[in-house]
Amino acid sequence: MKMNPKKTAVIAVLLLVVLGAAAYKLWPGDAKALKATGTIEVTKADIMPKVNGYLNALTVKAGDKVQAGQQIARINRTDYEAQVIRDEAALARAVAQLKDLEAGSRPQEKLELTAAVESALSRYEKARVDFDRYQALYAKGAVSAQQMDSARSGLEVATGDLTAARQRLSLSEEGTRPDTIEAQRLEVERSKAVLAASKTMIDDTFVKSPITGLVLTKNYENGEYVNPGAALMTVGDMTDCWVKVYIPSTHLGRIAVGQSAEVRVDSFPGRVFPGTIQEIAQQAEYTPRQSITPSERANLVFAVKVQVDNGAGILKPGMPADVLLP
Repeated sequence: MKMNPKKTAVIAVLLLVVLGAAAYKLWPGDAKALKATGTIEVTKADIMPKVNGYLNALTVKAGDKVQAGQQIARINRTDYEAQVIRDEAALARAVAQLKDLEAGSRPQEKLELTAAVESALSRYEKARVDFDRYQALYAKGAVSAQQMDSARSGLEVATGDLTAARQRLSLSEEGTRPDTIEAQRLEVERSKAVLAASKTMIDDTFVKSPITGLVLTKNYENGEYVNPGAALMTVGDMTDCWVKVYIPSTHLGRIAVGQSAEVRVDSFPGRVFPGTIQEIAQQAEYTPRQSITPSERANLVFAVKVQVDNGAGILKPGMPADVLLP
């Protein structure tokens, strides 16, 4: 049966209208708009320890929200804690010694040194009297040369003891030398610096999140040994969300930073997420091999970062996304 040509034309027109409407529903907008495909990305940060050791106090898991600066784990280092105790004791000792030097001799010490001088003076007087007597007797031949030498030696020893005792008393009265006090003051400052360094090492055992976001992956558990720089987990800032697409160099003049865009994802059909061009690469590159056909891979393209409003937090990293640039 032969179909009427007019009916055939009508059917063809209706078919085109239906297909056009379907295409419009699938992708509304200007037919001349630039269209590109990418994946949802967010700002990510790895949470890493600064020191090595065994992990403990890890309580968060994948999917949990963390705040910037929040402690998420700790590295067990009892040796660092012992160092702090040692350095605190050293500082206390240095401070006590400085105070003792600044205060000078105590009254009791001065009394003791005065008594020592008097005792040394008494011994000296006796030794001098003995020496004078032996000298007179030696001149008369009443004592031997050996006895005379012994008296002379006793006087010399007593003289030395008296001089030393007077010097000790004089030093006590004058107080500690300024350079000795200054040296001890510098020792106190050094001890403070050593203690501060030890406390910094303790602070480094606390592992904290560098950003506010969602825990995307978790790589370690409590009790495991970790090294500095090991990624314990990865946190994503879900509010800093974008799609990276590639625009051919021939169309680069049609876009600009700050230009609005529309983003769609398969997980939310029919929903449009507003976006804005945030960055346009300054250097061209070849189209990624997974994006388009081999004949188009030789074309130079520019990477374009389209910021997406993800205030609701429903867009997840890795979601395929279509971008329409009017």
